[in-house]
Amino acid sequence: MMTNRLFSLCLALLLGMSAARADEGMWLLKLMERQHLADSLRKAGLELSPADLYNESAPSLRECVGQFGGGCTAEVVSPDGLILTNNHCGFSFVHAMSTMEHNYLQDGYFAKSRAEELPVPNLTFTFVVRIDDVTAEVAEAARKEKVDEYTAQSQSFLEPLAEKLLKKSDLKKAKGVAARIEPFFGGNEFYLFYEQTFSDVRLVANPPQNIAQFGFNQDNWMWPRHNADFAMFRIYADKDGQPADYSEANQPLKCKKYLPVSLRGVEDGDYTMIMGFPGSTSRFLTASEVHLRTQSQNAPINMAGEAQLNFMKALMDRDSVANLKLADEYMSLGNMVKNFGGMNESVKKTGLMDIKRAEEKAFRQFAARSGKPEYATIIDRIDSLVAAVEDTLHDYFLLRFTVGQQSFYVRQQAVDAFVQALEKGKEKDIEAAKTELLRWYDMAAGSADLAFDRQTMDLLYPYLLKHNRLGFVPSFLKDAATAKAHYDELYATSLFRSRATLEDFLKAPSLEVLNADPYMKHWADYNQALAAISKGLANYKTKRVELDKIYTGGLCEMYNWAKAPDANFTLRMTYGHVGGYSPRDAVQYGWQTVLDGMLEKENPRDPDYVMNEDLRKFYLSGNYGRYALPNGKLPVCFLSNNDITGGNSGSPVVNARGELIGIAFDGNIESLSSDLRFNPALQRCINVDIRYVLFLLDTFGGSSYVLDEMDIRE
Repeated sequence: MMTNRLFSLCLALLLGMSAARADEGMWLLKLMERQHLADSLRKAGLELSPADLYNESAPSLRECVGQFGGGCTAEVVSPDGLILTNNHCGFSFVHAMSTMEHNYLQDGYFAKSRAEELPVPNLTFTFVVRIDDVTAEVAEAARKEKVDEYTAQSQSFLEPLAEKLLKKSDLKKAKGVAARIEPFFGGNEFYLFYEQTFSDVRLVANPPQNIAQFGFNQDNWMWPRHNADFAMFRIYADKDGQPADYSEANQPLKCKKYLPVSLRGVEDGDYTMIMGFPGSTSRFLTASEVHLRTQSQNAPINMAGEAQLNFMKALMDRDSVANLKLADEYMSLGNMVKNFGGMNESVKKTGLMDIKRAEEKAFRQFAARSGKPEYATIIDRIDSLVAAVEDTLHDYFLLRFTVGQQSFYVRQQAVDAFVQALEKGKEKDIEAAKTELLRWYDMAAGSADLAFDRQTMDLLYPYLLKHNRLGFVPSFLKDAATAKAHYDELYATSLFRSRATLEDFLKAPSLEVLNADPYMKHWADYNQALAAISKGLANYKTKRVELDKIYTGGLCEMYNWAKAPDANFTLRMTYGHVGGYSPRDAVQYGWQTVLDGMLEKENPRDPDYVMNEDLRKFYLSGNYGRYALPNGKLPVCFLSNNDITGGNSGSPVVNARGELIGIAFDGNIESLSSDLRFNPALQRCINVDIRYVLFLLDTFGGSSYVLDEMDIRE
């Protein structure tokens, strides 16, 4: 039970943010003036003017930052379209390009000229052109169409409206420009983002995996770090500088604004600013919603995910082919599992539940003064909704992250379409459905390793059997014996088990044979269980959006609109300073690492900690050139207290003068509850030092030609 003294302390921490926000906030620069951000930036140390950060009519840092690959951030660092991001942001794209003969992922790649820059399939880079407040337009459209709050905030409603507004705008004929609308402050405001996407992006440099990901998932979210998590690409355009699909005739994109690079380095306490596209935060939740997030979502995913990761790691360590094949999936799953587990642990250690309860008590007092009846009962209404759904939500995520992880799968719509074609009996439709079925088969089940997939299912389905709360499990999991017999039959006899068996069936397809196939029964039973669970979530999803809008709006009013909106993968700025931290008693972490630390971590018995031999030669020679510190050591990474989250990966870290000093790539494990509440004492952003990046591009990799076009300031 929280004492009055603890309540007073928590309340002081919460309300103090309205007077002095410290460095919290992923700020939407469109609202800079309204939220009085310029004065805070100046006091923090920014030497640029606010217009230098975000300006729609003159050059600004807005033009130097974009969305990379649909999930990360990258920054423009030359007038000819060079961009820097994280190695882990380009990981899946480089993975798809790699083979055992040309393993750009594990062996690395450094182009020696523009002629050697490699096209990257399916990779895009997107600039933000303009941001408009469309709150009134959304409200009017929702009123006309008589939609509820859940629908009004959904992309199914907002996408057509964004397209309509784009067609009315001065950008309607601009090549590659699209528009999207995103809700802010719980749906109390809406902003439209005009964005231009380039689809010809080429690989320039990618460090070897044992440099870029030294420590791999074991070091994920940990400090100190010694990995060069960066990669370099270049944006290409047509002869008119407009977006175009890949062509040998395309030219490097000419950029009027790009980030200069500082070789002067950083010192403890220096001002740092990060611009990027943070993915998602949830800082306006009640205590019960935090509990729901940690125990009904994070906990079941983490439990199943840890088991799967351990299984994959053992296989990857003993088989180089499996290592390449599973590398992308292992990194992605490992990142999520460690994030969710760290969040749950951090919620406990930081006393977040008590802080949230203190905020609720303050809100109840505010609600009584506000005269708004909807505020008086909103917390109780949210608590009741959460209590009714917590077991259902737990089982939903448990089902999805156990038997739902199966790779032996073909898109359900393609299977259903083929069944319908067979039922109708029209040859033309059957042939078309066959083609679609084979196409989707090749995209999923056709590339799956069925032996590995079967082992994964044997590992995961017992977790669903043991830990489900409501009994909504597929009938083939009635018990362990039934499950084993079912999976034996599925993987050994299904006509979907190989392309050859599927093609053989399609020569003379039979609806009776298809419906009797164990694959059909398997996914029918799975989907039936999923539908039963999802039915219990339908009202919850609709109602929660409605209630959260009221509570979020009330909190914003209580804080006088001085809090930043939750992240939603839109362009944001966060400011802070270089500095270490003390995570627990008698432990103090410094703010900088050097290459020496890689040698100290090296462990020949662990593949994640084996040093690159070419890099070792440079270490032994001590020849780092102009990239060395005054003491001769090579800087690797540094810490700052910037407020970031997923999606900020690859974001530029700039100094008070707007010069690039590093690339953000991770956070620290002690602050993983920061998506729920910023903790200034523990929140740290882990950045690769730009001097280490330049050393690897220039001295180590030999891609020196790119430095000639960059503005490098000593």
